[in-house]
Amino acid sequence: MPSTRLPRRAFLRGTAVGAAVGVAGCSALARRPDPEPIPDATAGPDDWPASGYDARNSRYNAGASPPRSEPAPRWTRDFEFWHEPLVRGTRVVVNAERHTVGLRATDGDRLWRSTSTPWGTETPTLGAERAYVTGTDCVFGVNLDGGGETWRGRPCHGANTASGTIADGRLHLEYGGYFSALDATGRVAWASSHDAQGSPAIDGDTAYVATALTVEAVDLTAAANEWPWEDPDDDEPAHASRTAATEWSVPSESRITGPRIYRSPAIADESVYVTVEHEDRPGGELRALARTDGEERWRVASPPARRGGDAPEPVGRPVAPVVADDLVVTSLGDRRLRAVTTEGRTEWTASLDLDVIDLVGAGDALVAATHDRSVESTAPGHAALAAFDLGDGSRLWKKRFEDHVGGLAIAGGTVYATVVTERQGDGEVVGQRLVAFG
Repeated sequence: MPSTRLPRRAFLRGTAVGAAVGVAGCSALARRPDPEPIPDATAGPDDWPASGYDARNSRYNAGASPPRSEPAPRWTRDFEFWHEPLVRGTRVVVNAERHTVGLRATDGDRLWRSTSTPWGTETPTLGAERAYVTGTDCVFGVNLDGGGETWRGRPCHGANTASGTIADGRLHLEYGGYFSALDATGRVAWASSHDAQGSPAIDGDTAYVATALTVEAVDLTAAANEWPWEDPDDDEPAHASRTAATEWSVPSESRITGPRIYRSPAIADESVYVTVEHEDRPGGELRALARTDGEERWRVASPPARRGGDAPEPVGRPVAPVVADDLVVTSLGDRRLRAVTTEGRTEWTASLDLDVIDLVGAGDALVAATHDRSVESTAPGHAALAAFDLGDGSRLWKKRFEDHVGGLAIAGGTVYATVVTERQGDGEVVGQRLVAFG
């Protein structure tokens, strides 16, 4: 689950957006060498290469064929602690036990592990040739075949707060405190003073980012300037100002006490889809915004204008939406899945006995990880994986677990999930298992 701690930049900018400063004597970033593109990394049916699956954060693998009856484990792999799996063809990549680890997709055998250390709970982003990892002191790239470290950010920066998105030959992520685009050499080809709470959604010359306080459209062509008295290789790279690079921001004036947007936005056709939550209560909203100007097209709230007994009380937080064909599907913390058309009409709902904490889609199905939100307790049925038909929301299958399950990915005919297997007396997780179901 994304952190609910406000980034330093987001907090400082919470009450206002700074004005752009124009000073004679600045020089444009364009005088630098042309960026060298990262090889194309388009996701296919046998891949789940990023948290949001593709550059638009659809969380939907249209060409995959997930099981429509209760699956059995194909293989398992135990770790002390690790995070969600990513898949590129024959490789499954995870951050585990202070390394980035490459597994064989057919049987889970470990093939390599990185020498550098990943940072926190962020996940790698898998390109065509490498896994790009936010490290403790630098972003680094690991060859998918053999695990050799073959790429590093230039200059190195740590304390990155988001996973990356590969689009148009660049790796986009918050890097060293700036929203940046890195090229195949590791050089920062472009940057702006924006935050990116999660993986950005990219389409053409625009990035859509969640900043915790807002969702913003960022112009990736905005002029990035450097000043004669600054070292471009220092902690402050040549960058576009937040004002110059912001196409629109919702809400237009962020407030410390306002709504929170932690999860990455998704884009499709003419809309940006984002889930919104509030610090003082569970539940939330799914909002559709116009890509051109951020104007709200429609919203669905949880629970809807309530009357007694109409809907379950919300117990959790919204999850990132799945955008599939003409439907947008999410859960808003009230133990329901909602499928909404791109025009805002509810197509179907499905009730669950536990709260949804993760949701992905593939082919003609959705898979949800559910939990009763009691972190320390363990008991049969404490958590579950549940699959639903994308067309009508009917239940396809359900598997119960005694502890947390999450970290979902669907590639080919396999559903990957993380299962907690062991806790200490104080509730701290000390054992997890990656399971490939098929």
